[in-house]
Amino acid sequence: MELFFAFIAGLLTLLNPCVLPVLPIVLAASLQADRRGPLALAAGLSLSFVLVGLFVIVLGSSIGLDQRLMTKIGAWMMIGFGLVLLIPRLNERFATATAGFAATADARLHAMGSSGDSTGTDTGLR
Repeated sequence: MELFFAFIAGLLTLLNPCVLPVLPIVLAASLQADRRGPLALAAGLSLSFVLVGLFVIVLGSSIGLDQRLMTKIGAWMMIGFGLVLLIPRLNERFATATAGFAATADARLHAMGSSGDSTGTDTGLR
């Protein structure tokens, strides 16, 4: 029964107000890339949410963190990221600290182009 509620919670997360405005754009882009794009997008989102959730649970339990402490850590992280978004000085510091990672991710996304593979070559599977 807990797995069912976890699934429902994940679905409700996708209906979050900050996700809804972006969802049509992402779905349209995935559909434009391939007719099976939305299915691949849904599968990728589902798989990534499950894997990250399992990783956090396994890591937390292996180092002795209980669920309450993990909840508190998550809440403090959300407050911290909220402050980063609200306070320009913190936002600038965060942007500077993560600039290298962001540049690498942008370069890889640009190299992928519309073909969907990391080499930038078109496989012709459309």
